[in-house]
Amino acid sequence: MNNNNHSEPKTETIAETDNFQAWMAEEPDGETTYYLQIGRATINFFQEEWHQFLDLVRNIDEIKPDDEQLYRLEFDNVDVWLDEEDWREFRNLAKEISK
Repeated sequence: MNNNNHSEPKTETIAETDNFQAWMAEEPDGETTYYLQIGRATINFFQEEWHQFLDLVRNIDEIKPDDEQLYRLEFDNVDVWLDEEDWREFRNLAKEISK
């Protein structure tokens, strides 16, 4: 069944690296959602959550690796661990996001 009243969200890339991407979508209902793709995982944020993420991004240089030399990002429903190479790439993405 074709629903002609359905409109696609308008998306805009915020920042992008070879393996990571951040973008926003203006949903048909007027709400803006944000997305962070880290490798194969995509994490979505509502406005308030995105502002919390931006606070993390502003302090990204303070995050240190654990005993196994992995960097941990904690989100509401998922934790992501990055090795040194991926962490450098994520930091580059984060710096682009925070501009």
